[in-house]
Amino acid sequence: MELLKRNNITYEFARDFKHVQEIRKSFNSLTEAVFGFSLENWYHDGFWGDYYIPYSLLHDDKVVSNVSINKIEFDIEGERKWGIQIGTVMTDEKYRNRGLNKYLMEKIMHEWKDRTDFVYLFANDSVLDFYPKFNFKVVEEYQHSKTKDSHSASSVWKKLNMEDPTDVTFFVGRIKDSIPIAKISMRNNVSLIMFYCNWFKKNSIYYIEELDVIVIADFNNDTVYLDDIFSSSPINIDNVIHSISNKSIRRVILGFTPLHDEGFEKHLLKSTDTLFMLKDKFEFFTNKHWMFPVLSHA
Repeated sequence: MELLKRNNITYEFARDFKHVQEIRKSFNSLTEAVFGFSLENWYHDGFWGDYYIPYSLLHDDKVVSNVSINKIEFDIEGERKWGIQIGTVMTDEKYRNRGLNKYLMEKIMHEWKDRTDFVYLFANDSVLDFYPKFNFKVVEEYQHSKTKDSHSASSVWKKLNMEDPTDVTFFVGRIKDSIPIAKISMRNNVSLIMFYCNWFKKNSIYYIEELDVIVIADFNNDTVYLDDIFSSSPINIDNVIHSISNKSIRRVILGFTPLHDEGFEKHLLKSTDTLFMLKDKFEFFTNKHWMFPVLSHA
């Protein structure tokens, strides 16, 4: 067992412990305290796969600090790349300012930075000074949107019920069979999609029968936020937009960079999360006016 001693306190290091009930329970207690969610249902539903790996420090058998990685496969302009996204960075309030996250970050970077095409993360404003210490740099993202006409929707669409096993099976199958619709398209990651769709987005999933596509979308007054489209055949995004919009919808904001962006506006994304990428592994992303799909954030 690997141990770390800091300020006369001995910590136990653990990683990839999803099947160890007591550690997983403590880990989930910390995610609830820091972020307001637990991964327990995600685990029991079978979606906590091998791509999500927490690196944790324990004191008195309790998880007190954590940095996780997500191994994520992307198609980027037709080329397959593997990325490591760092996330779930957290420390129990009583154990902060002791260098515990720094220790875990250094361990992860030593283990992974030379085994992947790129390393990245999203950080909130309170920790923007932390990640440059590990050779990360802020990278700008751009979001695409469109002002639409007053066309009324004519398609039949059904909200999928994430409590219904039939709907879940249909949705998971479509995720697996879908083709890329974005210049940066997350692939083979049902796990992360279902993290969102069993929690934050469970009431935002629709099947458009006429187009045979599933979309994840949220409606707010005259704006629709179109997070993703799952189609097993090529699809015109404009057709999807018309199908999910009614006369009151005047603007569509995409949660991804479309493969074909003709007719879309793009603007610098201003968000509560800032994208950081490892300096020596981000050349492919710079000056492209792209964004990582919102449902690929971990």
